[in-house]
Amino acid sequence: MLHILCGTLGAFCHAWQKALFCSTGRGRFAICKNSMRDYVNPLLLLIIVVLLACRVSGVGGAGMLEVWILGVCVTAFVVNGALCLARLLTRRHALMSTVWAVVYLILGCCTWVLYEGRPDLSDEEQVAFDNLAKAYQRGESPFAVDADGDSYLTVAASLGKSGVVQKLLAGGAVPPEQLAEAARRAAENGRTAVLKQFLAAGVSVDSAIGGTTLLCAAAQNGRVGCVKLLLAGGANANLADEEGTVPLIHAVLADAAPVAQMLLQAGAEPTATDAAGRSAADYSRSGAIDSLFSSVRISD
Repeated sequence: MLHILCGTLGAFCHAWQKALFCSTGRGRFAICKNSMRDYVNPLLLLIIVVLLACRVSGVGGAGMLEVWILGVCVTAFVVNGALCLARLLTRRHALMSTVWAVVYLILGCCTWVLYEGRPDLSDEEQVAFDNLAKAYQRGESPFAVDADGDSYLTVAASLGKSGVVQKLLAGGAVPPEQLAEAARRAAENGRTAVLKQFLAAGVSVDSAIGGTTLLCAAAQNGRVGCVKLLLAGGANANLADEEGTVPLIHAVLADAAPVAQMLLQAGAEPTATDAAGRSAADYSRSGAIDSLFSSVRISD
């Protein structure tokens, strides 16, 4: 996929260069009229699409592609905004410059939300992945566990490397306990696409791993996408971890109102208590979550 995108970008750049620079004779070239409107903005938009495609496919370092996209969007927004202002000051038509500035502003805001909402990953985890990837390329088993208890599969799941995960799953012979652990890490880090791969590979939505469940791991970290996926797959909204804490209490402790709402809609018992005898409402620290429990009491 990446090769196709790069080839398309190369062909577009060649055509863009031909169209952007007009020959003035005697081997000299000048920028064509309306080049910003007709060529530069479409090129920048294509670059953003390519970067977003890379982001979705899992290519690139954590957060790096978002930084590149933000850089392109901010630059394009400033340039188009300046052109718009200049045209308005000279009483010229500025509609297209305004439209393009708004487009880049919206794309930039969406990318910023994506960047801010990404799971926090330590440098050590990325280094571990790089080391395990090199070991795998040397012929070592991708399921071999290092001194920290990590394997190529589990770290790939934590980092959301869907391409790597798909390749390892296709190879078969994955130890069941490692498959479940990798699914837990995907749920914990909000890697919805990767978690979906593990569920398709046979991991149960109610799997108990490392003293917790997939739903508890996702709710504890406020991972809306993973919680939605698990509930849609039939996960038990009232299945507690080994300490007796249900997903709803985890969601409230994480101050994740959207997750708490989804759990309540899926049949989570609002009066369920933990080992300390406290319910989810007892741990609430926000008005949004308080209103959720108030609406449940009213409906009852």
